[in-house]
Amino acid sequence: MITRSASGILTATALAASAVFGGTVFSASSAAAQGLAGPYLAAEHAARRGDIAEASRLFARVLARDPENLDLMEQTMLHQVAAGQIAQAVAVARKLDALRPGHHLGVLILAADGLRNGKFLDVYDLLASGGSDGGPFVGSIMQAWAEFGADDLDGARGVLADLEEAGTSGAVGSILTAYHLGLIEAAAGNDTEAVLAFARAAEASNRGGTSRLIQQRAAALARTGAVEDARQLVQERLSLTLGDPRLETLILAIDSGDALGVMTTTAEQGAAEALFAISGYVARGNNRLIGLAYARLATYLDPSLIDAQLLIAEILSQDEQYGLAIEAYARVPEDAPEALNAQIGRAQALQDADELEEALSVLREVVARHGDSIEAHTALGDMLRQATRYEEAAEAYDGAIQLIGTPENRHWVLYYQRGITYERSKQWPKAESDFRQALALEPDHPLVLNYLGYSFVEMKINLDEARDMIEKAVEQRPDDGYIVDSLGWILYRLGEFDEALRHMSRAVELRPVDPVIND
Repeated sequence: MITRSASGILTATALAASAVFGGTVFSASSAAAQGLAGPYLAAEHAARRGDIAEASRLFARVLARDPENLDLMEQTMLHQVAAGQIAQAVAVARKLDALRPGHHLGVLILAADGLRNGKFLDVYDLLASGGSDGGPFVGSIMQAWAEFGADDLDGARGVLADLEEAGTSGAVGSILTAYHLGLIEAAAGNDTEAVLAFARAAEASNRGGTSRLIQQRAAALARTGAVEDARQLVQERLSLTLGDPRLETLILAIDSGDALGVMTTTAEQGAAEALFAISGYVARGNNRLIGLAYARLATYLDPSLIDAQLLIAEILSQDEQYGLAIEAYARVPEDAPEALNAQIGRAQALQDADELEEALSVLREVVARHGDSIEAHTALGDMLRQATRYEEAAEAYDGAIQLIGTPENRHWVLYYQRGITYERSKQWPKAESDFRQALALEPDHPLVLNYLGYSFVEMKINLDEARDMIEKAVEQRPDDGYIVDSLGWILYRLGEFDEALRHMSRAVELRPVDPVIND
């Protein structure tokens, strides 16, 4: 066993701390004397394990002992924002801006604080000075909203036009630029221009854009009198889902002739939309800390932006901060359309925290409250299936399928999932019926083909049909190790050993750590 002396441990501590403390490696005695290395390494450890609140506290403690350290300011400020401690972060950002003007996150924090306090011209000057990032893109969007807040509509349009002309932010930037132009036009009462801008954003997006874009665009269409176009837009999106409470609420309002107000009316709300959009993009790019910081700034500017609150909860859950995630989900009002998603997210966080029975209790309450929601029943079925409680899961999926009416293409997944629970609970006739129904709705779906085909192989029945199914699945997903392994297994069953070995070897290459495939 290799042991480390006390002096060696202190030397390692000093080396790690030197990256922050001015680049100078302290001696063990000076590091201990100043009392900085220990708290700094503790802060780093808290940050690495995702405990943002503790990291924020510890970085602030170290900064108090070394108040001119720019790197410490940055770390402290970032973790304070991510922890939702915006007031503390603003104070650090002001000091950092005085010492290092134009720090990207510091400028965004100061801009958010300025917008919230109505200092629109100050925010414009701050962002125009070149210190914006997120990168320069999100700062430019916030700059446009500062112009709008200062009653300079043409100035806001000009900022967005310059951003679009520069074309430096890629496809996502082009979509968001058009989207925010639509928001600004709608907020100014120019719904016809808003519709055109939203349409440009939708044309450049996958499936017509996000749910938020669909909501904003449909509301603007309805306000221009194009009610049927608005209704069709929402229905088309709903037809791709198993349910969306926000869109369902919107279509009820459209059908009842309710006046649809403008969703984003202030500069603060507009800037919050920009920060939220970027937060999701950044978080999906595996920089969850920055994504969390942007989402926190979004809710600081617009506490009613529930989608940002849900993203905060999701990021916290991904970082295994389940208690904080559950608290974040609880901040979604019970009467909001998003409450269903919040409760499902809360239940998932409880499950991940090994509180399965409490998680199931939450979902059963959700089903009781939202008995007409396919999504509610499906969430319960999914959790029970993951817990290998297959008969209970099948009953939950029954509840979802009973709400369907006439099955459509989008419902294939319900039959597929219920088929799995039937197969696992040894109710094969029901399972086969569901798998074939799933294929009738979504012909040649590789997951269904593979599951049904592999089941045939295991039961040593319908082997020719099984081979045909699995070959079709492999054609669609040639790099899926599990599906490739299924083809090897059926070929083995059919006695074609050389071909079986080729596919099984390929499956091992694709899934080298899977014990079943290796066996």
